[in-house]
Amino acid sequence: MRFTSFKKFSFGLALVSLAAAGAASAQSLVGVNTTLDRTLDSKSAATGQVVTAKLDGTVTAADGTKLPKGTELMGKVADVKNTNGAASVSLVFTSAKLKDGKEIPVKATVLAAYPESDAVGLTLGDVAEQPAPAQVAGDSVFDQQPGALEHVALSSAVKNHESGTFSSTNGNFKLLAGTSLQVGIAPASSGSGTNAAE
Repeated sequence: MRFTSFKKFSFGLALVSLAAAGAASAQSLVGVNTTLDRTLDSKSAATGQVVTAKLDGTVTAADGTKLPKGTELMGKVADVKNTNGAASVSLVFTSAKLKDGKEIPVKATVLAAYPESDAVGLTLGDVAEQPAPAQVAGDSVFDQQPGALEHVALSSAVKNHESGTFSSTNGNFKLLAGTSLQVGIAPASSGSGTNAAE
């Protein structure tokens, strides 16, 4: 009988764990526009390569965590594929570095990408950058077809570990420094004790 009770207890814990995982993946994000700091080239990108972007505006998460304009979104290349004339690069942003050096663990999803501004301040490709959404639901999925970024598509989902995957069926591609990334962001829910930044 005790074995049966233990099995029921274990099954109950498994259900609670699954429910908690579902709740974490359904985390709501706050939208903000960012600017890619350095050019990312699919031809030379390597897993683990550092990728950074600066917040173009101040954002306050649902829990009150404030990330001011200029905060650096820190991430890395999670995966690179170059096969049969197609290329893809997956990114994962994991922390936000404040101007005082403090780092806050974050969950970030790339919602959209727009070309860098030219010297006159106009966006390339006649594609205007859109304002970031105030809220991004935890079940949101994003698929940006080539057009905003010439020959480059973007796919992402809030529930995924990766922040987003850029891909091209026309070979290698570059995301130039200054490329605008629209990002949904929230403090990481891994219980790391994040506090609101002042």
